Amino acid sequence: MDILFIHPGNQRRIYQDLANQYTAIATPSWTTLLAGGVREQDISATIYDVNVEGWDEKTPRELYEKFNPDLTVILVYGHTPSASTQTMPAALMITRDIKSYNHDIVLAMGGLHPSALPERTLRECEADYVIQGEGLYTIPALYRYLKGKTAIKNVPGLWYWDGDDVAHTAPAGVCMNLDEELPGYTWDLLPDLSRYRAHNMHCFQDFDKSQRDDFADVRSNYVALNTSLGCPYNCHYCCINALFGKPGIRYWSVERVMEWFDELHRRGVRHIRLDDELFILSPKRVEAICDRLIDRGYDFNLWVYGRVDTIRPGILKKMKLAGFNWICLGIESANEKVRNDVNKKISRDVPEVVKMIQEHGIYVLGNYIFGLPEDDMATMEETLQQAMSINCEFANFYVALPYPGSGLYDDAMRDGLRYDDWAAFSQHSYETSPLPTRYLAPREVLAFRDEAFIRYHENNCYLSLVERRFSSKVRSHIEEMLKVKIRRRLLEE
Repeated sequence: MDILFIHPGNQRRIYQDLANQYTAIATPSWTTLLAGGVREQDISATIYDVNVEGWDEKTPRELYEKFNPDLTVILVYGHTPSASTQTMPAALMITRDIKSYNHDIVLAMGGLHPSALPERTLRECEADYVIQGEGLYTIPALYRYLKGKTAIKNVPGLWYWDGDDVAHTAPAGVCMNLDEELPGYTWDLLPDLSRYRAHNMHCFQDFDKSQRDDFADVRSNYVALNTSLGCPYNCHYCCINALFGKPGIRYWSVERVMEWFDELHRRGVRHIRLDDELFILSPKRVEAICDRLIDRGYDFNLWVYGRVDTIRPGILKKMKLAGFNWICLGIESANEKVRNDVNKKISRDVPEVVKMIQEHGIYVLGNYIFGLPEDDMATMEETLQQAMSINCEFANFYVALPYPGSGLYDDAMRDGLRYDDWAAFSQHSYETSPLPTRYLAPREVLAFRDEAFIRYHENNCYLSLVERRFSSKVRSHIEEMLKVKIRRRLLEE
């Protein structure tokens, strides 16, 4: 084997007891794309997904006796761009375990977090190299360097040790011709896709079909993928451009995307999350994909992300017919001053847009952030009240964190804030430590977020909605979920 890709993770540490049955186990989309990209260059590859296969002290020996790769690449990338940093503790542990087993194994670490902080990552981990950027141009060139076929200066986007000093080569470009350079996902390199499961809310409409109390049977056969890369916006709290370059968006062709859907249908996959930051940005493209899905008659359960001001009524009917059952909206804050301060301008009426989506039979997942720099108790309560009034079919409540690669991270560093444990960047971990606002301490923000999650989901208007829209099973599931208490070090001190 030429290259072994490792997808790190630690569901238990990241989500605590919520990991038992409420969170997703998603296919590692970026890892499967890059594995396909290097195979196009006649380099063999395999993938080890820690989230499915597990990791303990015996794993390195078993892996390297089985595959004996020339290069191991650990890609630190999560469900969303912001989930990369929370995966770093697991990635660092894996590098230590591998080097303890055999120090001569050649390790490289890439992904969003390492791209944002390449030098710090190289100093913190025990990998030999750090890959900055998307990696498609770096990884094959690094492999050729290790085989003696090129000089290290010809490996773009590489950070490495030169004696006691950290050195790096020229930056690598981004992939522009996605159909040719990253033509497909190597799902054949993953364990059985039935071992991956969708988020609980993604399958609320299927819970009545389940024969199990944990609904695992109706949540399996799940895949996450992208049909585009990058984002044309530059929200101050977002880190996506640290991996995908300056604001902008690149697409795979509709024909290529449909090839993937065809393959997933053959593989028996039903639940699919499209991880594009803005799948609905181009109505013409969305309509073309919808038309083809409708013609094929696939019974997909699709989830996409969108901005409030990119939703147009003309496309929603076709989206529903094509299987798009969930749209996740980044609402973030109800307060205009708070939003504008982080460059998140919304030009549409949020309740009106949510109602319009729901009237087309599509469910809405609302994303909200507490603790943005201009937040105080009044603005956070304003956001919670708006969320409860809008009454989406599910809501994610986050705290503002300075993800490396974001403007908030740059601000935090200028303000002298330092993070020694990357587990603090997990939204649901014991170590979660949000930013202070200009008016509130981190502890106040975190306490409000945890209380807000309970207040929203135990509210009778919400529980009545999910029972009416889905079933009594979903209502009971939500009520059981609220009994799972996650511990917070910050709130115990």
